[in-house]
This record gives sequence, C-alpha cells and structure tokens, in this order.
Amino acid sequence: MDTMDTMNPTNKSQPMEDLLAILGGSPRKEVITEGRCTSCETDSITEDSFRDALSIKEYTISGMCQKCQDDFFGVSEDGHGDPN
Repeated sequence: MDTMDTMNPTNKSQPMEDLLAILGGSPRKEVITEGRCTSCETDSITEDSFRDALSIKEYTISGMCQKCQDDFFGVSEDGHGDPN
C-alpha cells in the first residue's frame, strides 16, 4: 500500500482553502499532493507512513503526518492514550 491513490486531498471551499494556507503557510492541497505534512513539513509521506485507514483519511483532510496527528489528538505511538 505504497501508492498515493487514496491520499488525494479532500475538497474544501475556496475560502477555507485560503484560510488554511494562511494558517499553515502553504496551500493544503499542494502539500498533500506532494506528500508533505502541513504542520511539520515532513516529506516523503506515503500510505505506509500511517497506522491505519482512519489516519490516512485524516491526512487527506488536514495534511498532518502520523506524528502530528498523534500529538494533536493526544495519542501515543502505539495508538492509545496520551503521548505524554
């Protein structure tokens, strides 16, 4: 599962895309299409970079890599509980 076929950016309204670009510093769709993270600028992200299908779906919405998702949602590396 190393293709980007299922990792296409979700559609958002243009005002939302504009806001996210201001907040993130780069256009969200561009970052996701290039396999980068909107939060930490990690690159070379593939489907194999994620724990499960839900994490991949979140990437198509937010553009956050697995580590940034875990930090944001308070999940440890094993997928449970608080990372701290």
